[in-house]
Amino acid sequence: MEIWEGDVRRLHSSLAALVGVIAMTAACGGGSTPPPAGSTGTTAPSTSAPTNVSTDKNSYPVFPDADAGADPSVSAEQGGKGFKGEGWQTNTTFDLIGDPRAVKGGVFRQAFYEFPGTIRLYGPEHNSGFNYGIVGPYVYETLLALHPTTLEYFPALATHWQISPDKLTYRFRINPNARWADGQPVVADDVVATWNLVMDKGLQDPSAQLVYGKFERPVAESKYIVSVKSKQLNWRNFLYFSQSLWIFPAHVLKNVDGATYIRDYNFKMIPGSGPYVINESDVVKGKSVSVRRRKDYWAEKERRNAGLNNFDEIRAILVRDQTLAFEMFKKGDLDYYYVNVSREWIEEMNFDKVQRGMIQKVKIFNDNPIGISGIALNTRKAPFDDIRVRQALGAFLNRDLLIDKLFYKEYVPQHSYYGGGIYENPNNPKNPYDPSAGLKLLADAGWNARDGQGRLVKAGRPLIIELLYADKGSERWMTIYQEDLRKVGITLNLRLVTGETFFKLLMQRKFDAADMAWGGLTFPNPETSFSSSLADVDNNNNITGFKNKRVDELLPIYDLEFDQQKRTGIIREIDGILANDRHYVLKWQAPFFRIAYWNKFGHPESYLSRTNDTGDMVGMWWIDPAKSAELERAMRDPSVKFPAVPLENRYWPEYSKKQGAAASPSN
Repeated sequence: MEIWEGDVRRLHSSLAALVGVIAMTAACGGGSTPPPAGSTGTTAPSTSAPTNVSTDKNSYPVFPDADAGADPSVSAEQGGKGFKGEGWQTNTTFDLIGDPRAVKGGVFRQAFYEFPGTIRLYGPEHNSGFNYGIVGPYVYETLLALHPTTLEYFPALATHWQISPDKLTYRFRINPNARWADGQPVVADDVVATWNLVMDKGLQDPSAQLVYGKFERPVAESKYIVSVKSKQLNWRNFLYFSQSLWIFPAHVLKNVDGATYIRDYNFKMIPGSGPYVINESDVVKGKSVSVRRRKDYWAEKERRNAGLNNFDEIRAILVRDQTLAFEMFKKGDLDYYYVNVSREWIEEMNFDKVQRGMIQKVKIFNDNPIGISGIALNTRKAPFDDIRVRQALGAFLNRDLLIDKLFYKEYVPQHSYYGGGIYENPNNPKNPYDPSAGLKLLADAGWNARDGQGRLVKAGRPLIIELLYADKGSERWMTIYQEDLRKVGITLNLRLVTGETFFKLLMQRKFDAADMAWGGLTFPNPETSFSSSLADVDNNNNITGFKNKRVDELLPIYDLEFDQQKRTGIIREIDGILANDRHYVLKWQAPFFRIAYWNKFGHPESYLSRTNDTGDMVGMWWIDPAKSAELERAMRDPSVKFPAVPLENRYWPEYSKKQGAAASPSN
């Protein structure tokens, strides 16, 4: 994930690889929503790409060389060669995601601001931005995928699927051509073995076990057909089993249980089936991780991969200080820079290379959901177990001043835990800056005396808070907040730690307050972040210890509600409860991504997909040979200039507007 004005953006859920969902009852064989006029597939035409390559999706088969790798001993009825899919669902009409005119090759270098405590999936500390942004989607695969524009299911490891009439049992037919990186075939037993690993108590992953414990043990009906039965009705179950369970090979897992996995595979990868691999030698602890494109990727020619996975190497370089990252980018040591600081965007992104177009900058708007940006308060301990203290801390944060003076009015105050879309409760409290109200709340909570230093005290103890954070750039606004708190008698001690330490302390609940930002989900899953069952358990995303009887009542109702409009109402009610319970001091939000990049890349006109973030760059972009050569010439010749791109890209908002107009009865 990215950085917002001093926030390390992390994932909202241990299942945060999800980009959305459609109802299980939807038929997946229908056509995708058409893209805007003039586009090719669901992304716009590239700004610079070869013109002699077809952009017709029908030029790219969904199942090339169908069943060529099938075991001849497996019958068609059991999913083997000759399988026709009668009585099964599939999707062969989905549009292109990438641009097939993309060029393979080269290295994409990006900064990351915390070295992950592990690069394995599942288990303690696994739910980092790096793992969900790179390791999961590029090294491993799921049974099905979701189209980032239409949110339709389409084939991945499985070619076909079935949902029983009672919506409790799911069957999947594995693609007989699928292969692990070690050359072994992907089979139904792999799905069973993966579920066994996830459910092993030794894995220490309560969020995953909460989700996958809703299923009975999967059954390998044949080499290529696997089935699983839900223990209870839940509209999300098909999504989670089909699109968020990264599949591992059974032939490796036969010697690996949960405890062994978290002990031996922190920085060693179990073979995946995805387009990239991470070799042990490519993990330089505390420095960098390289992810390398496979030359033998089994699904390279499938439509879902056309124009994607173009870089030979994705190199993530650890940079502890964002200011240093900016300087590295300007020197050409990084290929792109996420412009977190508004001052940089407004005042500092106008140097010579930007003026000449060698570096381009753009603000990208899309439908990526906004998560939570705020100060998490550990309510397991005093004084944060008192809602009046939590309310007061919000009243002392002068968000309007910070947005105006520090952030150049680029952001707006956040009022919701599900901000920026249909799930936000419009009746949430707005939390204005009001020191007088804050002091009254504290007085009501017993903080109504002062010591000789003017500090608020209760039972003789001063009100002292330690704020944990992992990005030094946050200090620009934190020191202002610190001073405002000092004026009213509260001591705020700032504790800067490494990203690795930050994450570990959060997961072990060893903090008072922590500066946080969580990414959002297109379709929320409040259970893994706000269920009371997770409040006092380590290694999950309920870091504040949130417990609420009404939310616990709503969670199973939400799970059983197949009507999207009614689900929206449930989330709005949960949002209102969260906003009023003040487990976070909410900060600010923005509906865009600000990026700067060296002008050597080809990319879709939309830059990113409709529902994802800047992680799309590593999958959808490529090095354009003509641009790269011109950039090298510009390095030598100061007279060379490139045309500037528009400062804002609103491709996806315009797409949504056109889709709305097309659906209108007046059209």
